[in-house]
Amino acid sequence: MEPSFQPDPTALAGGVTDSRVLSGVQDPPTAPAEHVLLHSSVARQGGRLPATAVDEAVLFPLLQDAYSLGRWRSWRRTDKGSSNISWFVHTDAGHVVLRRSHNLKTVAGARFEFALIEHLRGHGYPAPPIQRTRDGDIHVEVQGVLHMVMGLLPGCAYDPGDPAQLELAARGLGRYHSIVSELSPAGEPHRSSGLASLGQPGQENLYAAVNVVVPLLDLQAAAQLTEDARYLGERMEQLHVGLGERQEELRSLVIHGSYGQSAVLVDGNKLTGVLDFDRSAHDLLALDLAYALRSFCREIPIRPSGPSVNADLGRAFLHHYRSQAPLPDADLAALPEVFQAQRLIVVAKKCQNLLTKQAIVPRQSREALGFALLLQRECARLRWITHNPFPVKEDA
Repeated sequence: MEPSFQPDPTALAGGVTDSRVLSGVQDPPTAPAEHVLLHSSVARQGGRLPATAVDEAVLFPLLQDAYSLGRWRSWRRTDKGSSNISWFVHTDAGHVVLRRSHNLKTVAGARFEFALIEHLRGHGYPAPPIQRTRDGDIHVEVQGVLHMVMGLLPGCAYDPGDPAQLELAARGLGRYHSIVSELSPAGEPHRSSGLASLGQPGQENLYAAVNVVVPLLDLQAAAQLTEDARYLGERMEQLHVGLGERQEELRSLVIHGSYGQSAVLVDGNKLTGVLDFDRSAHDLLALDLAYALRSFCREIPIRPSGPSVNADLGRAFLHHYRSQAPLPDADLAALPEVFQAQRLIVVAKKCQNLLTKQAIVPRQSREALGFALLLQRECARLRWITHNPFPVKEDA
């Protein structure tokens, strides 16, 4: 599959004389038709390209000119974020957050995200406001990469040791699902892009990635990787078929996509911010639940071949979630398999990323070993959760 954009040899670090491409110059401002935009799923396409250096001395003056925020006086990169790069920026108009998206983010994806946030904010949900450019657009494109500026929300990072914050997070996800449920009217089913990635394309990418890596490993490691890949491929097929056959029974809506500890802000007894909507798309509600349970209810310490979710915390999370939104029995019953599918969706993405990067920069032995260890860990986790399914019956 072709990457979402081709690499430009004149990277930011390479001394660009005029690298700005303001999408607002060519495209009209985004219309406030969120219900229309949000009826189309915007799944990620392609694989992630190798990371490139960011020349802030070149980038920031371009963005300062694009927005009506006055001077950008100072900025600091955020500590977290693996797929995007973000900065806290102090401007004449106040503090904002700049997000530099990964190469998989498309203009359609940015508009989908904007429409979703506008819909949520219209219902009082604490999503970050997206700042428009001087030209009225919602993003600035610099050499094929989208940049968005958002308002800075109040609050502190999530504290996993505070049971009250677990309740806030669970209720926040339930409220989110309740608000977006109206965006998926009856009669408009959406097929899961996550499950689709476990079908033939995902399995082919898995075996193609293994073929790239095996020649770079010693005989023992190569044999182990081949065995692990065979097991993962078989589980991909089994879940693709098994969950796929039940997909019409499972609820689909605009999932958050990465509702975890790093996506929420808390102030006292209030959820003051929910961030990271860039993975949002139409998919299975159970995928959102599985992601949240793994993040907020994780077992400590984390073991490669052990439970990823603490059962007591998980039951508490589901109890608080249900105070805000219904949880159909079919979705709850599917959670044990969805936990497995979620891990395999991550594997499929890793394989696609490896193949994309391999086409540009051939993999080295160190990277090959890291990939082999990744698959080994995922096999151990998958075997454990397959034979020790998450208890779906609540006591609460």
